[in-house]
Amino acid sequence: MNKAQWHLDFNPNVGIIDRFARYILSVTLIGIALIAEQVPVGWVVILPLIAIPIFISAFSAWDPIYALFQKAPAPIYSYFMKKTSK
Repeated sequence: MNKAQWHLDFNPNVGIIDRFARYILSVTLIGIALIAEQVPVGWVVILPLIAIPIFISAFSAWDPIYALFQKAPAPIYSYFMKKTSK
């Protein structure tokens, strides 16, 4: 019997651009929660709770959702950055 196993390794699986976007998103959400004056109390509590896991995944360069679906980060080098041999 062949059983599928979950394999959650802690190798970095978040790319540089994705990390930068997560930093910006988390800082923006926390900033909105701190600056907003006339919002219901629920949003002041929910926004940081959403932002903290996003910031942690950006800081650690590891995302559990990506690891669950075994998504690898995009390659660093693009087609134009590769050296051409003559």
